[in-house]
Amino acid sequence: MWPLAFCKPGEKVVVREVAGGMGIRRRLESMGLYPGEEVEVISAQGGPVILGVKGCRLGIGRGMAYKIMVSYNGMVKGR
Repeated sequence: MWPLAFCKPGEKVVVREVAGGMGIRRRLESMGLYPGEEVEVISAQGGPVILGVKGCRLGIGRGMAYKIMVSYNGMVKGR
């Protein structure tokens, strides 16, 4: 697993866990980001990270993106 902030545009990853308190978890859940949810990274070049989730675009701050741990459908990055 690694932080969502390290993903490149075009990558499709699965949210595994949120390394934060209840406030950040609730905020992400209200936006449709749950553990097990597949997301596509649309843009990650400076500023907010833009994601594709369930056919919608979603922007989250880079600090929040560092707290969202992801992987490739159960695989370790680089394998």
